Amino acid sequence: MKNLYLNLFALLLLVVLSVGITLFKPVNLGLDLRGGISMLLEPDMDYALSQEYERYAKDVEKKLREAGINILDVTSGKDGIKVEILDERDFDRVSQIVSKDFPRFESVKTQKGKILLKLKDREVSQLKDNVTGQIVEVLRKRIDELGVVQPIITKVSGDRVLVELPGVLDIDKARSIIGRTALLELKLVVDSGPKETLEQKLSKDTELLPSRNPQEWFLVEKTPVITGADLKTAYTSSDEFGAPAVTFELTDRGAKTFGDATEKNIGRRLAIVLDKKVMSAPVIRSRITDRGQITGQFTPEEAKELAIVLRAGALPTNVKFLQETVVGPSLGRDAIQQSIRAGMVGFLLLVALLLGRYKMAGVTANLSILLNALFLWAGLVLLGATLTLPGIAGILLNMGIAVDSNVLIFERVKEELRSGSTARKAVELGYRRSLSVVWDTHITLLIAALILFQFGSGPVKGFATTLTIGSIASFISNVYFAKFFLDLLTKFRILKI
Repeated sequence: MKNLYLNLFALLLLVVLSVGITLFKPVNLGLDLRGGISMLLEPDMDYALSQEYERYAKDVEKKLREAGINILDVTSGKDGIKVEILDERDFDRVSQIVSKDFPRFESVKTQKGKILLKLKDREVSQLKDNVTGQIVEVLRKRIDELGVVQPIITKVSGDRVLVELPGVLDIDKARSIIGRTALLELKLVVDSGPKETLEQKLSKDTELLPSRNPQEWFLVEKTPVITGADLKTAYTSSDEFGAPAVTFELTDRGAKTFGDATEKNIGRRLAIVLDKKVMSAPVIRSRITDRGQITGQFTPEEAKELAIVLRAGALPTNVKFLQETVVGPSLGRDAIQQSIRAGMVGFLLLVALLLGRYKMAGVTANLSILLNALFLWAGLVLLGATLTLPGIAGILLNMGIAVDSNVLIFERVKEELRSGSTARKAVELGYRRSLSVVWDTHITLLIAALILFQFGSGPVKGFATTLTIGSIASFISNVYFAKFFLDLLTKFRILKI
């Protein structure tokens, strides 16, 4: 009796907690049930490679000149760093310096007096992995800032990235936030004016950038004073005329660098460059340290979006939208209604089958299945898991698998009754002798679900999540509490099986 009371208390406690969780906290619905946007992105790896080569070009040139090698020119592009030397006999020396000081690179002699420095194959693969991983992290931060519940941002098919945003239907807004590189650079201005005039002044240390005014272009130094990597935060504000703007604050390291640069260049213009476009170019009046402001005729919504992408960080390269899909919420409602109908029909058939086959014991099996569904749903809500259409399939499959445990146990109990055991002894022996098989079934199912969750993506993970939680809920309800129900029937001498 003591064990019965303890089990009854545990059962009531779990039921009350589960009902409370499901009533006061809704489950998160996935893209296929709630509606939303699905996007497939591909990073521009050629641009990422050219940026990496450009980053090393000056260091390579400096190191070779220090070694006394006569260099005619050093340029960079997506294919590598091209070094033109005066004396072709210096090729071996160049290779030795590159091997020692730049081990990520290999030297290739292309033609007389010209050498191409390229990243080794394993370094290119590593760079691509890093770029894709960084894109996933930056996009996750940006989308978290939007307040999207349970988005899916994952790497798929090599370098591609899948983004699913449940509940978001404004595809233009999603594109503007997800696809924006948000590369912030502050560069000293050399000159400004019409493009044709400035093109004559271009050198390898400068670049020509457009502004918001189509008639005005800026010739700026290639090396930025600071970049978005030096940002601590960014937020919306107003400029001196009350128009929307974005104020940014710098890290300690960035503030020191910025302060030194502005102090040395008082009187010069400083271009605030966003995604290779000059937003504004104020004159430096005094030393500036820890903060600045971006203006440029923004709307309040544009300023808010810009602050979000700056806070989340810049993408390491441009991204291309390969596929965009908008899923309407009506499709999700239809799927939910059809799933509910399928579940109800399946459950009623199970009720009829179990009652016809196992009489009063079938009642305990049906109660166990209801408890299983309640515990599974509460587990989904408690863990913050996202319910998808494959997840609903996992729930329905779990209901069927849960019955299997009861069938095994009931058949074993019936064998014990036929051998002459009393009802109480038959229940004890039936459970004891079938428990190892039930354990094996649930553990095997749990391992399979965990493997699917680890190596699957998107819908597969939704299926694996419900299967994992369902396996645990099934063991609690269809094994542990099912025995409690049978013990009650035995206690009151109404067990029929």
